[in-house]
Amino acid sequence: MEKNLENDGIESFTNHGDAQAPPWEDCGFEEMSNTSTGLVVYVVEDGVRIVVEPESCLHDEPVSVRATGLQPGQQVTIQASMTETRGVKFISYAYYTADNEGMVDVEKMESEGGHYKGVFPMGLIGTLQPAPTEYQYTRFFKRDVENPNIVKVSIHEGHLSGEELCQPTSPPPLASMMHQRHYMGPGVQRIPVRYGRVRGCLFLPQGPGPFPGVVDMFGTAGGLLEYRSAQLATRGFAALALAFFAYDDLPKTLEAFDIAYFEEAVEFLMKHEKVMKPRVGAVGVSKGGDLALSMATFIPEVKAAVCINGSISNIQSKLVLRDRTLPGLPLDGGKIKIVDDILDCYETVENPEDFPETIIPIETADANFLFLVGCDDRNWKSEMFADLAIKRLKEAGRNNYEVHRYPGTGHLIEPPYSPHTAACYHKLLRMPMFFGGTSWHHTKAQHQE
Repeated sequence: MEKNLENDGIESFTNHGDAQAPPWEDCGFEEMSNTSTGLVVYVVEDGVRIVVEPESCLHDEPVSVRATGLQPGQQVTIQASMTETRGVKFISYAYYTADNEGMVDVEKMESEGGHYKGVFPMGLIGTLQPAPTEYQYTRFFKRDVENPNIVKVSIHEGHLSGEELCQPTSPPPLASMMHQRHYMGPGVQRIPVRYGRVRGCLFLPQGPGPFPGVVDMFGTAGGLLEYRSAQLATRGFAALALAFFAYDDLPKTLEAFDIAYFEEAVEFLMKHEKVMKPRVGAVGVSKGGDLALSMATFIPEVKAAVCINGSISNIQSKLVLRDRTLPGLPLDGGKIKIVDDILDCYETVENPEDFPETIIPIETADANFLFLVGCDDRNWKSEMFADLAIKRLKEAGRNNYEVHRYPGTGHLIEPPYSPHTAACYHKLLRMPMFFGGTSWHHTKAQHQE
């Protein structure tokens, strides 16, 4: 089944890349404390107030942002700011004009500029990007999933440029509020995993279970990323965030992987008393996408795979199977382009049909497949990979798949309302590289995902 998720009927917006960081001065405010949440709203004496509802929510939930107490027609800048685990500050801002009642409602009103234009209800979250004092090609990572993201939302007089907002002498905001976004819901358990060779972290929902199990993998960023598994557990899945290189005592490079390692991960998950038997699923993005397809193809207990901008071929690394080795699809470094000091690697991955020995034979799998495809992926040709996968399944008479295509969406499709990353530093290439997409389309796709 194919779904082309167009954005009909939604007002357009434009991205702008001149984000600047505010000084965050709190002088001159009346403090209004919410004792039930520990959150604080700061209000100046003239009654201007900004409200984020709910004040505290799960990270995959939307919020409304409103400002009241303004003068009719007053021009303001609404800004969001948060600091991620490594201490990197991310900010966003948008321009609004108060209505006849002195109100700005971000959910319903058009932004006139800043990081986006038009009606974009979650634009302040979706367009968060590194502050100008930070390295501009930093991808937002959440490492400490047991603690929420703290987002400071503030309102400033006038339509301020990025430069004006970051000036140390900039006037303090008219009002501001702290908003919490949680990755783990009430009762979710986080359990570090060292099982044989397996390294990862298991997240279990609240309650006795059993719960459907899923192995969760990312790409060539390496290490252990837990934030998607934490959110999956919050929504009822027993999710194993699985590291497969550059973590603990695992291999440091992408040279080769052994299917036995992933079999051992499935074995661990299946043995857990709270995991539903006799099957599990796998989800992966980028390199993790082709690993998810391989797991569904070569491990009988894996009956479903979600491939997010992954490849039908085993990318770059060889995969050691029980009876043979699946070679890696080669990359042609000569096709890399450099645009404004950013790597464009779109053409570097070879066509799998020219290297059939690298193709994962998903048509033989006793599993169901879901392909999520960003149509503006600049990392590699995700649409081509998905088309080839569907072609193989159709030629084999299989209908065990769905493909969802997201126009204007780039490579790093993350859980809902994660900040969009159009380009970021790639530690293997040691330079920033394009991932593609626009913030509006990306935020929309992540919500639909």
